[in-house]
Amino acid sequence: MSDMVEPIHADSMFSVSYSGEIHERLCYEYLDPEGYYRRVVRDDDLLRAEIVKLVDNMQNFLDRERVEINRQRVRSQVSYADIFLKGSSEVVSVIYLIDFATQFEPAINKIETWLEEEEAPYDFEILWRFPVGTEIIEIDTMLQYEVYEDVVTLWAFEGEEVGGYERMEFRLPVERLDTRTKSA
Repeated sequence: MSDMVEPIHADSMFSVSYSGEIHERLCYEYLDPEGYYRRVVRDDDLLRAEIVKLVDNMQNFLDRERVEINRQRVRSQVSYADIFLKGSSEVVSVIYLIDFATQFEPAINKIETWLEEEEAPYDFEILWRFPVGTEIIEIDTMLQYEVYEDVVTLWAFEGEEVGGYERMEFRLPVERLDTRTKSA
């Protein structure tokens, strides 16, 4: 990546399913005044090499994270990455699709994450979308957050302390979990 490419924003959306699959769309936005990524996306060989490098770097970062769901360690896997130009602006996006899975309980479920504490280098937002009817019980995080029924929005502004231990506890609608186990 060019030294002139500067990260300026990030957002992430997690989609949680009854089956235990969790899919994340992670987007980093960069200011690219020298047009590094414009050159990369116009050359298929450069693009392939850059995508491989981006996926390897992200997977390495994810492999260092510690995430547990209901006391079981889960491993995140990058399944897709791409670079998108934002019209004629100097802003570009790098998009990752990341997947992991678990088995949810009919009782309270707990997602725990241990991250390195740091100062947010830019503003970012995270959305967690749970199945309709999910009850969000408790959230423990350094981030600011709001709960809107079965959607959790978390965010931080540049310069705020982020990371450390994070926990979300929730209960999925029991009738849907019962249906899942009977059909299995």
